[in-house]
Amino acid sequence: MIMKRPSFLLFACLFCLLLSAAHCKKDHFELPPETTTGANTFGCKVNGKVFVPRDGNGQPGLYCQYVYLGEGEGGGWFLNIPAIDWRSDDGVGIATDSLQVEEGVTYDFKNQKGFPQAFYFKSEKYLKRDTASGKLYITKHDKYNRILSGTFEFVGTNNSGQSVNVTEGRFDIIY
Repeated sequence: MIMKRPSFLLFACLFCLLLSAAHCKKDHFELPPETTTGANTFGCKVNGKVFVPRDGNGQPGLYCQYVYLGEGEGGGWFLNIPAIDWRSDDGVGIATDSLQVEEGVTYDFKNQKGFPQAFYFKSEKYLKRDTASGKLYITKHDKYNRILSGTFEFVGTNNSGQSVNVTEGRFDIIY
């Protein structure tokens, strides 16, 4: 009996060590593959770290709106792709104001009507400024099946002048 007690204690200590190591495991993400099937995926790297949206707080991490609001003042095509990681409270967004996006076209991000805009947020917003680089490429736009796929990259800057580099961005969504 005396020999079994140290074995049990050793087993219990090893079990607790493994259990605590499992709880300390960091989230590890990979970028989703670049697809054009309407897989409802989104991902990019923010300063080299992989960002993917995650659901939380009863909210989806990814959704898309692409709507036509008619002709005239306040009309046109509006795209809104907010991707949020509700567990770390950061996100990346792509939007357009009065721009009908077309397959095979590369757009410069600009903060004005008729162009796509991009931003990153953590505790504050990092906007893609007109003086910084940034592009959106529409890989696929299937209007019949409402599939929109593309790639993007941009430099976002906050009001204090600090920047983030968003690279290797990709999305494949249904609107």
